Amino acid sequence: MPTTSSLKLLLDLAQQRTDSAAKKLGKLNLQQQEAEKKLNLLMQYRHSYQSHFQNSSAKGIDHIEWLNFIAFINKLDAAITEQQQTVLYAQNKKIEGGNEFLSCQRKLKSYDTLSQRQHSEENQKQSKLEQKVQDEFASNSLHRDSFLRKGD
Repeated sequence: MPTTSSLKLLLDLAQQRTDSAAKKLGKLNLQQQEAEKKLNLLMQYRHSYQSHFQNSSAKGIDHIEWLNFIAFINKLDAAITEQQQTVLYAQNKKIEGGNEFLSCQRKLKSYDTLSQRQHSEENQKQSKLEQKVQDEFASNSLHRDSFLRKGD
């Protein structure tokens, strides 16, 4: 079994790694949320632009306006596709970060369990030693008392 100081060092290191993984996971969650927000904004903008164009086209539009609309919608669609990829990437990174955090937590829990066992064993040894000292003291006291009585 590892010594107390080496186990304490491993426990501290595991705690630091777990804390670091938790912070990283928090950042990854935020990045995913921001990516999804941006995607939603792009999709709302596309829908709004398309609705506005449909209202305008009901009044009649010329060929140039139609081409501009198509070009702009294509650019929005490309931006939406790219942002969807960004969201997917952010989701995958978040999953990886979550797995890393869980792994760090398991390792920390393992070291903590070992540390608790070691403390328990040390306490049991200390209790046995104290009991032995008390037993020896009681035995010596009993022998001394019986020796003193015989001497009277």
